[in-house]
Amino acid sequence: MAILTTLVGSRSAALVDVSSTGARVRGADLPVMDDELVVNIDRVQAFGTVVWSDSGECGIVFDPALEPDDEEYLRNLVAAAKGLPPDIRAAFENWVVGAGR
Repeated sequence: MAILTTLVGSRSAALVDVSSTGARVRGADLPVMDDELVVNIDRVQAFGTVVWSDSGECGIVFDPALEPDDEEYLRNLVAAAKGLPPDIRAAFENWVVGAGR
């Protein structure tokens, strides 16, 4: 899970994909295009800007790019989440978007 913090507030999102230069997240009430934010995922913190937003997902470009160790750590988290049973992964995503609260 990622915590996205803008000047307006914070919200939770599911990390869908990540690279050293950015991430794709999914959730409810996500920041919009051009919003600047801080992304916190477990032990990794990155500054970024939303470069696209569509249908409950958004793309974030990191500035500066992630360090290689941080990128590898986050890629492993994404891979682990993809390995969860479908019902558990669906329940987690429902919780992130607010359907499970």
